[in-house]
Amino acid sequence: MNTFKNSSNAVAAVLIGLLSVVGLFAQTQTEDIALPVDDGSILIRAHFIRDNGFGSNVPELALKLKNQTSSSWKTLKLKFDIGGLCNGEPREWTLPVVTSLGWAEDHSVVKEYTDLVIPLVGKVDGCRTEIIKASLLLAENSKTRIDGVTGERIDLEKERQELKAKREAEAAAQDEENLKAFEAQARKDAPEAAAQAKKDAAEAAAQAKKDAAEAARRKRLAAQRKQKQAEADAQYTKMKAEEDTKAAEDRRKIRAACSNIYQSTIDKKVKDLSVREEQQVRACQALDMYPPQ
Repeated sequence: MNTFKNSSNAVAAVLIGLLSVVGLFAQTQTEDIALPVDDGSILIRAHFIRDNGFGSNVPELALKLKNQTSSSWKTLKLKFDIGGLCNGEPREWTLPVVTSLGWAEDHSVVKEYTDLVIPLVGKVDGCRTEIIKASLLLAENSKTRIDGVTGERIDLEKERQELKAKREAEAAAQDEENLKAFEAQARKDAPEAAAQAKKDAAEAAAQAKKDAAEAARRKRLAAQRKQKQAEADAQYTKMKAEEDTKAAEDRRKIRAACSNIYQSTIDKKVKDLSVREEQQVRACQALDMYPPQ
């Protein structure tokens, strides 16, 4: 009788333990985590391991992230430490997440994130999630970078301004150094530059003299050519005048001769003309001077 009673108590204790485990799972399978970030927090609802409905588990991390800060975040690096039981054996998983989260002035921005953990596919059957913890590794936007490990908050805008000022100072210092080097090199090169300038001036003067002599020679040759051309033109004009005078005299003589022939033959019949007279008449007609013009 006592043995049966003791056995009943043992079974009851086991059942109570199992019910406690099931109750713990039901409470922690989906975790709500408030992760402090900057001037507020990121509220995360996390769930790991999904039943695919066919008796197998899928190693899927599903998140809902709600922005309760006053900024958007172009980069959020998070780490999730997950504890569970696989066929009664405790297991732990660490999953990294890199995402982003927007912000709006008139409402809280919520983003859903899902990640299938490929290396764990086929390795979480019989596993149940008990607890999920999240930690911030890095949060960054255009103005701020927060190191979640050290807690250091870096003002990126200030850092950019400081970097700009540093680069401008370095550039100014480099310009000053370059100017000094240029001036030193100029002083070093001054004697050589002066000698070269003197040499260049002498060469320029010699070339100018040479050019002037060449210009004078060309001018002299041009004057000579012009004089010769004028002489040739005058000679041609004289010769042309003489030829014109001779031609006019010849034409006058021909006209006079044709006039005489015309006078001596005008009253004669063609058959009464001598051969000589007929030839003279034809010659004057060829010159359009029968009758004389």
